[in-house]
Amino acid sequence: MKKWIIIGAAALLLVVAVGGGGYLLLNRLGGSGDEFVTEGAVDVGGVPHPVELGTVDSVMVLDTTVRAEPGKGVKAQQGGQVVHLWVTEGAEVEEGAPIVNVKITEEPAPDAGGEDAAPAAPVTREVSLYAPVDGKVSGLDDVQVGDVLEPGAVVATVAPDVYRAVSTIPANDLYRFYEEPDDILLEIKNGPPPAPCEFLSLGAAEGGEEPSGTDGGFPMDGGGDTGGGAGGELACRVPSDMQVFEGVQGKLSISTGRAEDVVVVPVTAVRGTTGEGEVIVVAGDGTEEVRPVELGVSDGSFIEVVSGVEVGEQVMDPIPLDSRFDVPGAEDETDDMYLEEEGM
Repeated sequence: MKKWIIIGAAALLLVVAVGGGGYLLLNRLGGSGDEFVTEGAVDVGGVPHPVELGTVDSVMVLDTTVRAEPGKGVKAQQGGQVVHLWVTEGAEVEEGAPIVNVKITEEPAPDAGGEDAAPAAPVTREVSLYAPVDGKVSGLDDVQVGDVLEPGAVVATVAPDVYRAVSTIPANDLYRFYEEPDDILLEIKNGPPPAPCEFLSLGAAEGGEEPSGTDGGFPMDGGGDTGGGAGGELACRVPSDMQVFEGVQGKLSISTGRAEDVVVVPVTAVRGTTGEGEVIVVAGDGTEEVRPVELGVSDGSFIEVVSGVEVGEQVMDPIPLDSRFDVPGAEDETDDMYLEEEGM
């Protein structure tokens, strides 16, 4: 279906996901089915665009929050009675250092000594509970010698004096992670200069599920716009020499993929931007061919074509909407006539 737009706004509608300036969406008026046409309007259709070699560098910038590294509990797996405290609240300890001693009473087996033997007395033994990691001890304020612990009770927590920067990734942006990111830069608002942040993990956001379509926690192909849903959560290690505090805000600049000297086309010339898609190849005589392509890294403007087209060929840009979606009624919610200008 052809769209008619005012000449002054034509350039803005050539890009599907434009984010600046303003844009104009026009819908049919009344019930006659006639297209809305203004004096001086032009038909903006696709034009052939050459397939070229280029470099695609996908970079994502996300809001982030600094969090203290979560501690690990010192657990009394079998319960018992506290008989000795090796350290005090706030002590700095190394992994494997004793924290608390507990006395465990073990009842003998019911058939110990045979049927005619006198009942065996309970056996007691003392065990030490050790620090699971290096760090600072907390939670011992409420523990005293003589306290009786239930099995599995956490006696104390040991937390390393390190921080992580955590960012939530919108669900649809998970497509943009082509590999484990190894180039992350952390900037703290009103803080020290930006510094590299070592990747730690990419998993489910709070209240969400593990990102789907992944291999080892990472989506295998790229592309896609911001979408709803819980999405994912990315964490990186804040450098030890970077002064931060629990809860400070900042941004992460994340390189999610890079491809150099590869075949590229505009993203607007492709239907689909993850893994597989299709383009319309325009021959020298003007004939058109819908051709499937294998896709790689995208930076939002251009996308790598792994196979399907070659340098020197031409593709239609922008590619027309798939006719199966361009049907009466499909655009009612999104194509109602409105004009949005920056600053209005």
